[in-house]
Amino acid sequence: MPMTDIQFDQYLDYCYDKLEMKQAELLESYGISRFEEYWYSQEDGILQFKLDGEVKLEFNVIFIGSWSSNSDTWMWSWGNESMTDNARRQSASLKELHQVSGFDIFAKPFFECDEAMAHELTAFAVEHLNAKGMYISPDGKSLLFMAVMSPNPS
Repeated sequence: MPMTDIQFDQYLDYCYDKLEMKQAELLESYGISRFEEYWYSQEDGILQFKLDGEVKLEFNVIFIGSWSSNSDTWMWSWGNESMTDNARRQSASLKELHQVSGFDIFAKPFFECDEAMAHELTAFAVEHLNAKGMYISPDGKSLLFMAVMSPNPS
């Protein structure tokens, strides 16, 4: 049974509150903000943080989607043909949010969206994936949102 608008808003508040706690924990436990550079691989589903060119921290990630400031649009990674097959396959479970909520935004690969809504969609995705938090990579005129999963031993 689909969620009502009120249930959807309550679930969004819950997901957003949890995301804020997860982000604080991610920053405190791993000190991500102290790194000079980062690198990611769609094919391998990893995000690395480097200091002096050396990898100091690596996470498994699932690519959630991208938001374009030029067109004010969102594209789920599972529906983005410019993502690798592996990245699209890993993010396909996010389509389940359509069954959970009954809301079409989780079934449409591409739609109009402002930046605040992009963060809300990411909060839903992080909760659904049981991720440790999120990372946002600026990519020209768009932002690429990733769910940070487990750290890899260094």
